Amino acid sequence: MGNGRTARRVGRHLPTPRGQNPNTRRPRTQRGAHAVTAVLFSEDYYRQVLAEFGYTPFDLRRFDFPLAKLDPDTLNVRYLCHHQGEDFANADQRRRIVTTGFGMSGVPHLATVSHILKMIELQRGGERCQIVLGDLDAYNGKARPYAEVRDLADRFAEYCIRLGFDADAGIVRSQIGHVPALEAMYLLGRYVDQVDFDAAEEDNHGYYVERGLVDPTMTFRRALSLSLMAGDFLALGQDHDAVLVMLGVDEHRYVRFAQQVRDRLDEHAPLRAEFALSAAYTRMVRGFGGHPKFSKSIPGSALDVTIRPEDVHRLLADEPPVPEESATYQLMCQLPRYDSATLLDLHRHCREHGSTWRTAVAEFADYMTWLIDLWPR
Repeated sequence: MGNGRTARRVGRHLPTPRGQNPNTRRPRTQRGAHAVTAVLFSEDYYRQVLAEFGYTPFDLRRFDFPLAKLDPDTLNVRYLCHHQGEDFANADQRRRIVTTGFGMSGVPHLATVSHILKMIELQRGGERCQIVLGDLDAYNGKARPYAEVRDLADRFAEYCIRLGFDADAGIVRSQIGHVPALEAMYLLGRYVDQVDFDAAEEDNHGYYVERGLVDPTMTFRRALSLSLMAGDFLALGQDHDAVLVMLGVDEHRYVRFAQQVRDRLDEHAPLRAEFALSAAYTRMVRGFGGHPKFSKSIPGSALDVTIRPEDVHRLLADEPPVPEESATYQLMCQLPRYDSATLLDLHRHCREHGSTWRTAVAEFADYMTWLIDLWPR
């Protein structure tokens, strides 16, 4: 499993910007809180992921190689860790692709925007990139109206381009009408059991169920959404030797699901299994109001593209002077705006909570407002 290089233990010292320990505070208790406790993305959570899913320090690792003209220090600021990313990096650049996607269950929040900006950064570094707009995912998985998800997908596509994504050099597309992924979804069906779907629930599934945001069980329509995601990964592997999936670390089970399906393909499947399927996992941004993360599905948990400029400034300025608890600092870490040295300085300024930090937050809020203004109205 190892390749001779020494990897840091992810569970003990995660790839956070020089000592940052992300999201270690407990959920804030609220009146009328639901019984299910949110899964907070703490050091304990990452250790649990390692143990429960059989990952080793050689599976979930810090970057110790460059990618897309980004050095390892920068990559470890942008991403929490990677899973078999070296297989992607070692493939011919002409035969590899990076993919990510967003469910069309609501307008984007700023953590989603940070993912788009990361894709733009990778694209400008020479990587072929794909952004999938999950209209069918939201239509089925979240039971959103068809017209609503189609409208959102059109606006998302325009927004990606306004932010700087090159749709000629890369791919930005909806799920509807993309036959290769739909066909692969159907072909992989004979290699999946119900237990695989049940094991692929997002880590905060119970938290969302308590709030009525998702079905409590892996219903047929939700299984379709997960199967289509896996189908897209497998479809990309038919024309590429390496596929790198960029997702939040809370969605690591989705990649694992697709990897297991790929490994089960046999001579009866008209699908190629000989391709690398890797992942780059991003950190989570702690949500406002005690929620575990920014979420399109949870009102009040995030800064989204409908928020007023004065509220952007207020919410970012009101976060506590503790980087591990500050959504402001965590969002700064997500966006490809600061290098690792600057984030180290901002970490110190956040703790000091003086005029330097207040100035940095005000400038950051102005940048957030500019990003929000680009959203098609």
